[in-house]
Amino acid sequence: MANPTLPEIATTSSDPYVPNFTGLLQPTDDVLASRGGASAIKIYDEIRRDPHAFAILQKLKLEVVSREWLVQPASESRLDKKAAAEVERQLKAINFDRLTKGLLGAVLKGFAVAEVLWSSTALGWEAVAVKVKKQRRFRFTVEGELRLLTRSNTIDGEPVPDRKFIVHRHSIDDDDDDPYGVGLGSVLFWPAWFKRQVLAHWLRGSEKHATPTTVLSYDGAYDKKRQEELVGVLRQMANDTGLVIPKSVEADLLEAANGGGGEIYEKLARYLDELMSEAVSGETLTTNSGERGARSLGEIHNEIRIAIAKAASDLISSTIKNTLVRWIVELNYPGAGLPDVWRDFSEAEDLDQKVKRDQTIHGMGYKPKSVDYINETYGGDWVEKEPETPEEETQPGAPAATANLDFADAPATAADKSAETVKHLSDQLEGFAQPAIDAMIEQIRTEFTEARDYDDLIRRLTGLSAKLAIDDLAGILEQGVTLARLEGHDSVGANG
Repeated sequence: MANPTLPEIATTSSDPYVPNFTGLLQPTDDVLASRGGASAIKIYDEIRRDPHAFAILQKLKLEVVSREWLVQPASESRLDKKAAAEVERQLKAINFDRLTKGLLGAVLKGFAVAEVLWSSTALGWEAVAVKVKKQRRFRFTVEGELRLLTRSNTIDGEPVPDRKFIVHRHSIDDDDDDPYGVGLGSVLFWPAWFKRQVLAHWLRGSEKHATPTTVLSYDGAYDKKRQEELVGVLRQMANDTGLVIPKSVEADLLEAANGGGGEIYEKLARYLDELMSEAVSGETLTTNSGERGARSLGEIHNEIRIAIAKAASDLISSTIKNTLVRWIVELNYPGAGLPDVWRDFSEAEDLDQKVKRDQTIHGMGYKPKSVDYINETYGGDWVEKEPETPEEETQPGAPAATANLDFADAPATAADKSAETVKHLSDQLEGFAQPAIDAMIEQIRTEFTEARDYDDLIRRLTGLSAKLAIDDLAGILEQGVTLARLEGHDSVGANG
């Protein structure tokens, strides 16, 4: 059996569809390719000038950097732990959140570049700063090597040293052929462009129809000289508040019937906003104003938004691990494993739901092993409640001869025993029936949250009444009635 081929064969330099005239690549992004190639990347700055596009891109970035980041050693060995501690110290020193936010610029433009400033100290090499640079200053060769445009070389650029520049890429094409990446700018460009045209037409229409158009009409056939005189009167009217015309000339005000089409423009602008929201965050309910939806649907949309932010965070963490983290470890702790750098996207558990769950488990006959569980789960400093000792009372029907006798339990009347039995049975029935009752209430609550209006709620509740599962509750009640009947028979037999 032949050994596998080691080198890469399907390289960019051998791609017949990639133009290669100067040794430098041009982006495969269709929008950039049709507007000048890599030098046209500045057109994506126009997208960020749209308030809605800026808001959704900013939400993605801030959602990522708002999460706490952690450094996890590659193993439990002493060397790996020391390397992880050094990486964490240096990332804190360079403001890792700010670096992450800058590298997330690749989401819009396809790639982002950051320069590492090193310092050699007695303890080793330290990244004292990492500065994110503008994409317009960089090019890539057919081998994927980074080139820096300078004043002395504005065409091909200068090669850059190793361990100097971090390059993070984002590609909607999901391939590695284009070192420039393909950002969301190629998707957002047209909705943002069309929205600018819509707003321009909307403003022109509003300006035109804000004041009615004055129409002067006169008797007789078309008269060019007389028409020019009336046009002069209209121009004079633009600066004056009054108008003097002969009776043979009629003046009317022409107003737009639909207010200049503002409603149509507004709907179109909102539709374009929705397109941009879906492209960036995969949903619309958390961003677009005026949109209505059920609470459960809003929660689903929010989960989608967070999932996309987590994916972007994971890609950033991978880039950091394979560049800056690798360089810090190789320079200061040769032979150590690379620690993982990641952000925690786990959501805090709802304590109200946790209380209900613990109460249900307690009702089944279980309790925490120690009070430490309560302190660690709910916070604070709790101690176990002492059981209340009931006060002994002399029963009114007890004989006086028994007052000084040492009974194991104070004598009780048949009525007291019956009351205690009823209370015990009621408590048991309540505990067993509560899960079934909670399930029914939750179904009703779901219909309330998902109903669009009062009429829809009535229809939902009417349909729910035929679908509510009451078999479990009916079975529990039947068992309770049977047990109560048996207890009654036993009580009658015991009392003669």
